[in-house]
Amino acid sequence: MYKTLTLSLVTLAAAAANAHNTTDSITGNYPEGFTVTEIGKTARELCPDSVSPSTPLDFYRLRCWVGITGKKRLWADISTKRFDFDRDAADAAVDSALRKRMLDERVKGIVTYRDSAAVIVGRNSPDYLILNWTWIEDGRWVNGGQGLAENEQEMTGIISRQLPNILANIPRIDLIHRVPADVTPFTSFLAGVKDTPEEFLLKRLRDHRLVINGEYHRRKVSWDMLRRLIALPGFPETAGTVFMELPSWRQPDMDAFMASDTLDTQKVLDIFRDEQPNGWWDRGEFDFLCDLWSLNHSLAPSKKIKVVLADYQIPYSRIKTMADTEELEDRNTHMADVIERYMSASADPRHCLFLVGCGHASKTDIPGTASTPRGMTPALTAGAQLAQRLGENNVFSVMQHSLSTDNSGRHPSKPRGGIFDRAFELNGNRPVGFTLKGSPFGNEPYDGMYEMKYDHRAGTYADNFDGFLFLHPLDNEPRNTPLMDVFSQSFIDEMKRRAEVLGLNDRKWIWFGTTADDMTIESIARALGE
Repeated sequence: MYKTLTLSLVTLAAAAANAHNTTDSITGNYPEGFTVTEIGKTARELCPDSVSPSTPLDFYRLRCWVGITGKKRLWADISTKRFDFDRDAADAAVDSALRKRMLDERVKGIVTYRDSAAVIVGRNSPDYLILNWTWIEDGRWVNGGQGLAENEQEMTGIISRQLPNILANIPRIDLIHRVPADVTPFTSFLAGVKDTPEEFLLKRLRDHRLVINGEYHRRKVSWDMLRRLIALPGFPETAGTVFMELPSWRQPDMDAFMASDTLDTQKVLDIFRDEQPNGWWDRGEFDFLCDLWSLNHSLAPSKKIKVVLADYQIPYSRIKTMADTEELEDRNTHMADVIERYMSASADPRHCLFLVGCGHASKTDIPGTASTPRGMTPALTAGAQLAQRLGENNVFSVMQHSLSTDNSGRHPSKPRGGIFDRAFELNGNRPVGFTLKGSPFGNEPYDGMYEMKYDHRAGTYADNFDGFLFLHPLDNEPRNTPLMDVFSQSFIDEMKRRAEVLGLNDRKWIWFGTTADDMTIESIARALGE
């Protein structure tokens, strides 16, 4: 969807554990509509045997009770419909240390906004305040998850922004969960769609200066389709540049690869090793670049296709100290800057293709997520910025039919409750591409990304993307084979060096299930399913 390790890892490495005064107040300076209620008791003093969530405090007491009893199946009953807890989950043992930690949490108080959204502020550590979000959904206060604040000032700012946003989003929750029952409008529309995905993209490239293909990363069927696209006879006549979500500082290496007389794949592997601290192992993308190299070597010089790397990444292979890991730019803005500068300076009359995660491709007014350095206000997505800079009618952004998840693959669900999948099935699961505006697909509320689907600003599918591609049924989609060539012994040694500089040796989720020190080619292969 979009790559976030760059920003999240450095935030982890740089975050300081600053102790704070545990006598902090929650009064703050809130705008109109906010109500503050001081509590000043521990969860132990508040937690009953059971309770009905008829007030924010009752919700908190119930949340505490579910937590300390280990009744995991009850999280589904007390939580928002946005979450997908397992209603059949077995009870879990709660060890005494965790139980004590939960019961010792000191509840500072409750901040309520217009009687419908609230946060219970607690503390069980000197380093941060815990923000327990809740709101009224279907007539009861529900669990909306937790957040953190380092101090009272940060807490006040977060609450002042978040509670009005939560209140505005509540109607969207019901809208998303009201899915169409009648598949007929969708199948009737598909009966008139004739273009394959690659034919559709080529036509849009002829009509627009820039076509953005929003993808879910490491997806075999996506790269297979793009390889078919560049193999079409009309592609070199139509597209002169392919922008890619790879580190822009590695552009000289990509130029050298494309210009080399022999297929020197080591240059591509080295670029992939700098895309994130633990590399980039997308075989489909690798094969696409090799195909593009082969295509270029069959073309006249004036018809060759330029590959431009657009992503902002820290140069991990060059970092020596933590100071070298400071993030300075918003990735969405960096990509938009690279593309706008290149297109403005280029004399090539052919149009351009941008291959990027769908989280960067949307033309929405919602700021991008997981792409901004700590302390910087998130910018709009690269797609939205490019539409503003180049002109709405010059930029055509496409998304692919895929599972709706968050950026970590959690909360998976089929778009619009599976009605899209049913329509494609009744259409023979024929790969197609089509324009969203005016279609029944485009008129549906957008739920393609978990981070956006419940946001009241998200609008419809047509509000976010111009086109839609169906590539393959989701239930039996072929798996992408990891590019294990990336993980040479020298690169494993390099990852261990990076872990040392970043201070993240023990973050097993980064280093394929082990500490960095214990990482081997075999452990990586096991983690990636090889």
